[in-house]
Amino acid sequence: MQTTFTVGDMTVHRIVEQAAGTRPAFSFLAGLDRAVLEENRHWLEPLALLPGSDDFVFCFQSYIVQTPHHVVLIDSCIGNDKPRPNKAEIGRAHV
Repeated sequence: MQTTFTVGDMTVHRIVEQAAGTRPAFSFLAGLDRAVLEENRHWLEPLALLPGSDDFVFCFQSYIVQTPHHVVLIDSCIGNDKPRPNKAEIGRAHV
């Protein structure tokens, strides 16, 4: 996946922290219908859906946006090593 791209006079750099966590699609999206998942599998695999499974692939990332006048860090702070007592452990698949 591309890590740097431009939009007009801005350059966006994607900083990947982790691109290997997975979570079962049906537990993540409670109302997901199997037919809808299968209908969209062709474009979800392999970057967003682990091939041959029903597991979403998650990418924890930040962005640096460079403009002619500014450098902006966009970080949602959802990365690794945070206690999440209400969530089941996210499995780790190597993608």
